[in-house]
Amino acid sequence: MLGVRLDSELEERLAAVARTQGRSKSDIAREAVRRYVERHDEAFLAEAKRQSLAAAALGWTEEDDAWERLGVAWDDPEPASNRRDAAE
Repeated sequence: MLGVRLDSELEERLAAVARTQGRSKSDIAREAVRRYVERHDEAFLAEAKRQSLAAAALGWTEEDDAWERLGVAWDDPEPASNRRDAAE
């Protein structure tokens, strides 16, 4: 279950679209969220694939020190340069 607060103008526009299409506001919101997640999930996977292929083309492996220079840890999805402890 997800609750979303909309400003009154967007709420009115959503209600108008729902009435025009004979659908519920929840149905339209669910479709919009599904499309958003799919688009961004696909973009994330495409970027990960692009980076992996680029690294493979350079001959990098998990053991390569170049990953360390980039701040990448195999078990940590956040680069070291973005972590608080990296600045300490």
